[in-house]
Amino acid sequence: MSDLYIGLMSGTSRDSLDGCLVSFRNGLEIKNLKTISFSKDYQSSNDQSFIDDEITYKSLALVKNLISEHSKEAIAAIAFPGQTISHTNEFSLQAGSPQTIAKESGIPVFADFRNFDIANGGKGAPLIPLFHQFLLSDEAKSKLIFNIGGIANGTYLKGNEIELASDVGPGNCLMDTAMRKLELGLFDKDGALARSGKINDAILKLFMKELENLSYPRADDISVYMNIFEKYESKILNIDPADILCSLTEVTATKIIEFIDSCDHVDELIFHGGGTENKYLMSRIKESVSIEVKSIDHIAPSKYIEAIAFAYLAFKERAVLFK
Repeated sequence: MSDLYIGLMSGTSRDSLDGCLVSFRNGLEIKNLKTISFSKDYQSSNDQSFIDDEITYKSLALVKNLISEHSKEAIAAIAFPGQTISHTNEFSLQAGSPQTIAKESGIPVFADFRNFDIANGGKGAPLIPLFHQFLLSDEAKSKLIFNIGGIANGTYLKGNEIELASDVGPGNCLMDTAMRKLELGLFDKDGALARSGKINDAILKLFMKELENLSYPRADDISVYMNIFEKYESKILNIDPADILCSLTEVTATKIIEFIDSCDHVDELIFHGGGTENKYLMSRIKESVSIEVKSIDHIAPSKYIEAIAFAYLAFKERAVLFK
């Protein structure tokens, strides 16, 4: 019987492609985890054809790598979320060809997760709350789980039920954009540059003013944040680089803390996603809350949670099937 699922994930930061081979027959069983890099121009490219080919054929390469010790007959399906190009509450556009992946791998592919969710009454994002519910719900506790990728999203579980799930603000996207604009690298490793700076109150106030009227639940397109950055780019890039990163890190931390404060009672606070590698960001969050901040790593590696989540959505058939 085919009971293994492949999950793939490339987030809004487009830094790499993560993949997992998992089973849900007896809870979560992780069989294999792999990551491959994209071509160097992928992160900043606006060439739709290049993006389509890159995400498709890198996904095929990663699938081959993940199942090297298994026959394709053992694989029930591949979860391929593609690369999000744009997203609204009415329609979501992803790059990549699930048809090509299904044809060349010989394995059924679940894809178009976001439009499937919209068609069934959702907002198309965040999609990970169903997996949070499966993995982390506890009848006796209220838990708040954050995924910090390019965008940050939160899932508030009350007992076994999802009380609220929403995008909450920028994750890494503003910080990463500033690093690229300043030609200092792709990201602020460990938040070291931000830690060495100080908050520029004027820059912080600009962003907080722009973001003050966003309600929950919602699904954010990354353009929401990129447009604000571009609007004030000349002001932002005119201050000390360390102060820029410190201020943008504070924007992310503040929007996460606002969501925490909107939940009436939280027993456990759990984080995952690439943003958890930013030690300064996590320290700012920890300093602002009264309960312990935990990582999801004791259950599954934080880096691969989204790939595993999409595998779970394929297992639950919460997407369009391509054969």
